[in-house]
Parts: sequence; structure tokens; C-alpha cells
Amino acid sequence: MSEAEPSSNVTPVADGELRLSPAAEVKMAELLANAESDIAGIRVFVSGGGCGGMTYGMTYAEEVTEYDSALEGDGYKIIVDAVALNFLSGCEIDFAQDSFLFNNVFKAVGGSGMCGGCGGGAGF
Repeated sequence: MSEAEPSSNVTPVADGELRLSPAAEVKMAELLANAESDIAGIRVFVSGGGCGGMTYGMTYAEEVTEYDSALEGDGYKIIVDAVALNFLSGCEIDFAQDSFLFNNVFKAVGGSGMCGGCGGGAGF
């Protein structure tokens, strides 16, 4: 799928910072096509996790701020704030078996995503 021109009010995500697999692109476009009309895009966020590291997730975004960057393509717009983007460097978002998967999320911060004590992983 080809990438659309980014909106003038948001910084485009740089090459290598974040990418979507073809399956994720299709699913993101489908989600936005079925969303309410006041949705600006899909926000990818990062929050503190437990022993397995950070937690990665998504929600609908109603607005884009001056601190956001965006990854836009055919029918989709992914919005990420500057702090989350630091944790997503090199990440690929994939869609398989009815779930989004965040691959390569530990590239920027190091670590394996595994907890030595409990054996838990960073699966989503």
C-alpha cells in the first residue's frame, strides 16, 4: 500500500521508527473506515509494565497535538506522541489471528521482554 501525504499539522514518523505489516495496514484502515467521523486516527501508546517491560496498546484518537507524530498510509493514520515514539523505535505492528502484535519493541530500550523470575513474556 502506498503512503499518503502526511497532514501539515503533524510531524511524519521517520523511516525506521515504526512500521506496519501489510496485514496491520489493512486492519487499521478497516478500523478507521468503521469508526465515528470525529476520529483523527489510531493512537499507539506505551505505558509502564510489570516485570515483562513496557505495555503497548492502541485506542482511537479524537485529536492530534503538537507533540504527536503520524504514520499515514492508504486509509489509515497512526498517531504517536514523542515519548511513546522513543519506545517504538524499530517496532513493527503486525496483525495476526485477530490480534495486533508489537514486534521488535525492545530494540530502543534493550532487554529481552522476558521476566527472569516468572518467565512471563511481552506477548500481546
